[in-house]
Amino acid sequence: MKQSERKADPTMVEVAKKAGVSVATVSRVVNNSGTVSPKLEQRVLKAMQKLNYHPSTLARSFKKQQTMLIGVLIPILEHPSYSRMASSIEKRLFEQGYRALICNSEEDEQREKEYIEMLLRQRVDGMIINSSARDSQSLMVLGENNIPIVLFDRNLKDLRCNKVFCDNSMGGFTGMEHLIQLGHERIGVVGAPSHPEPIIRRVLGIRQAMTQYEMPYDPELMVMGDTQLFDMGYNAARQLMALASPPTAIFALTDVTAVGVMHAVAELGYKVPDDISVLGYDDIPIASYIMPPLTTVAQPIVEMGRTAVDLLLRQIEDGDLEPQSAVLETRLVIRSSTAPPREVSNTLFYTRDNQTH
Repeated sequence: MKQSERKADPTMVEVAKKAGVSVATVSRVVNNSGTVSPKLEQRVLKAMQKLNYHPSTLARSFKKQQTMLIGVLIPILEHPSYSRMASSIEKRLFEQGYRALICNSEEDEQREKEYIEMLLRQRVDGMIINSSARDSQSLMVLGENNIPIVLFDRNLKDLRCNKVFCDNSMGGFTGMEHLIQLGHERIGVVGAPSHPEPIIRRVLGIRQAMTQYEMPYDPELMVMGDTQLFDMGYNAARQLMALASPPTAIFALTDVTAVGVMHAVAELGYKVPDDISVLGYDDIPIASYIMPPLTTVAQPIVEMGRTAVDLLLRQIEDGDLEPQSAVLETRLVIRSSTAPPREVSNTLFYTRDNQTH
């Protein structure tokens, strides 16, 4: 995470953590509003003293009229990664005394705009947004209304706000490198809509791996659809396997599409990984339970959600804080759905057999 150079003052979140209470409880103690038991009040005051946290600082930085509501805008709530993200965000907010208003944009920019307008009418204290917009214009209204926001899994460079995202370029590179190092030379790539920033970054990483390993680019092996769901992977896999020279491996840019790929190739009579390797991206819970278990590029979904909440609450408390960007790392999780292509496997077996005898 890229941190500001200056040492940050203690925050309400840190006081709450130290005292073992919610942010809402700390707020009630400092502002003398609401009911707090004497025992809890003493815990909060002791925590403030230990952290050298001054009520006057809090009073200046905290809003006079908070709703304790946070808007959370998700692009596809049906998608397991995004539903896990929403759950992680909601749990973290609840721990801190806030409540989440979760909205599902369905990757529709107009729908997203209408939800943002609704959240503004609800006077939310801040928003955590995975935007479907191609640029930051539709989000400028939040800055005009002084609404603190965190952008997650998107990196709109001209939007000045807190951001949390994974290193998708490295994730794409690592996944492609794994398949190349196994010996695959024809690798299909099955993507979601090509415009979201994470998909663009994953494809960029894939192309970088191909360049580094001197693998020629074949556009017929790159299939982009209009959703990130099961049927997209299913249809794309059937298209790839119908080629005159089909791939020996398919890199699906989400695990959900990877499941669709595996279903399609099984219907066509292929075995994974004997006949074709399949690699996913996300590491959703089902990835380790399908047969064979899915090799995938894992994203720290829960950590991403909790980090987004923590950054937002700091910004709500102190609007003068400089925006930060948290870049979280992906990792390759190797299971049973990837292996060397059949001709490479046979060569390796023959070589080992000859060496043994």
